[in-house]
Amino acid sequence: MLFLMAFALVGTSLYGCGDAKVSTTVDQSRNADDATAPRLDDKYFMVAGGETHLIGNVTETIPLKVFLYDKVTGAPAPNQIIGYEILEPTAGDEVASLSSYNGTTHEEGSASIDLRLGAQPATLRVRASHELSNAVEFDIDIEAMDTGDLEITLVNSSPSVMRLSNIDIRLYRNSEISCAQFHPFRDHGVQELDMRTAASTSVKPLFENLGTRERFVVTARAQGDAGQIASAGCVEDIVMESDRVTRRELLLQLIPLNPVGRYDVTSHWDFSNALAESGSVGSTIMTVLNIFENPGQGLYDGMMALIRNFVGVIGVGVDAFMNVTGLDDVLINAINTAVENNDALRRIRDAGRDLRDVVANLEVHSELTIGKMFSDYEFRGTDNWLGITLYWRWNCDSNSPADCGAINIQADGEGDLGELGVLSSDWTGRIIAYNQLQIDRHPLSLRYGRLMMYVLNQIIIPEITGGESHSLSEAFTGWVCGGLVGSIADSNGEICAPDLLGGSCFDAAGACVSAVSSVFGLADLLVNELEYDVGLSIAGEGTLIEVTSDGIVDSITNGVFEGTMRTTSDSNGNAQASGISATWEGVRADQQ
Repeated sequence: MLFLMAFALVGTSLYGCGDAKVSTTVDQSRNADDATAPRLDDKYFMVAGGETHLIGNVTETIPLKVFLYDKVTGAPAPNQIIGYEILEPTAGDEVASLSSYNGTTHEEGSASIDLRLGAQPATLRVRASHELSNAVEFDIDIEAMDTGDLEITLVNSSPSVMRLSNIDIRLYRNSEISCAQFHPFRDHGVQELDMRTAASTSVKPLFENLGTRERFVVTARAQGDAGQIASAGCVEDIVMESDRVTRRELLLQLIPLNPVGRYDVTSHWDFSNALAESGSVGSTIMTVLNIFENPGQGLYDGMMALIRNFVGVIGVGVDAFMNVTGLDDVLINAINTAVENNDALRRIRDAGRDLRDVVANLEVHSELTIGKMFSDYEFRGTDNWLGITLYWRWNCDSNSPADCGAINIQADGEGDLGELGVLSSDWTGRIIAYNQLQIDRHPLSLRYGRLMMYVLNQIIIPEITGGESHSLSEAFTGWVCGGLVGSIADSNGEICAPDLLGGSCFDAAGACVSAVSSVFGLADLLVNELEYDVGLSIAGEGTLIEVTSDGIVDSITNGVFEGTMRTTSDSNGNAQASGISATWEGVRADQQ
């Protein structure tokens, strides 16, 4: 038997001269230059399970088997760890690899691992060792004896969606990895036989000198337009034919993105058309805004409206009388002159002209959450508004920073944004064409009128009046009407036509107070009630961006919300619609 033969070979050194005592003058250390030489204090001895000079075909596998025996009894040594290492060349893993660095002996004392030969001819040496035994070394020549070539055709499954580049193609043994085990974002812990890089799918990678007695797997990962791993594919069960080129097609498919998570979103909303087209209540806001453009005309129109409402047909005559006598122009010019000559009122007028732009463009800060994605790539989401920023650049110039004039309205602990309540929306959405986010049409509650009056009454007017007024009614009643009494009306508060026109007089001060109270008081009332709830309907879209090659969306760009604002405010109670739009971007706020 093999172990008895080996036992006989070392018998003399074990029992030399019949003396079992080990000489203390003998160097007990293993000879570093020859680890295969036995050592006196070894407990075991190891022999090769066959030839130690082996020849293998490129890309194929060679078993490396050894036996371990007890040095004293010659019996097999089970359950012992045998270590394997490639000695030469130093970078041996470039020409071959070990299936394992350790093998465990069985009952018969045998241990075995596989040496996986590379794709290029080479010579190497592998050592099998045990700490209490001599080592065994194998010399292997890798030769191209029976081989074929493999050509891969790369196919982009979605060329209209994504252009692919920097394609990483790797060759493996099918016994080590399968397409079912391949994952484009993971390290599989398996050494590839060979690899290629293709700039585009037009390149056809070629693997040469592959053995005919192995089955192969080829994997590919391709980068998208942001440099991320965007597409991948795998083809397996490839068998070579000797001295022929085997051609296989590898389909690169886009990897579905995972958008689930929370995003910090900044959006910019445009309500410029919504005000002018939002029905009678919206027209009240426009009346307020238009007064700032021509205060005299606005208040005159308000006074005439009051007269017509109170005296009916007679009021029409008054209007005609004012026009014929020229008192309309006198009054309008007088009001505008009073405003122009009063620094505070002039500032209010100018600030009011800014108000149109201030409330027409909102910068919204929100938290957008995308929930669990279903099998059809659909999901549910929410968008919670956390803050609104408006910009009143009253005291800003061209050199001012970008945030000059910012008015920040932040949500409290319960999510309320001042007098606007909780602004939140729930929606459904999906991913299409790899990275396109679709958000279905859904309602959004926004008390837009209250927002406008909040900015005007709580920020702009107090700022300009030094805190003396907190509403348009207070500011215009005290300064416009009071200014008129002192500047153009007589002691009775009246404005009279010239004697040539009959000397008729008009109670300008009283009418002014009534008009201001009516126009601005009614505006305060109606605007505060202006609440677009179900009538505010929007849908959105965006582009999902993934840059870390893990399949998880990192940001959303090119976001757009578009929709309509509806009110049942025409004379027949029919809905009227006006367009609203927003652009937005989001950055992931959490980590998966």
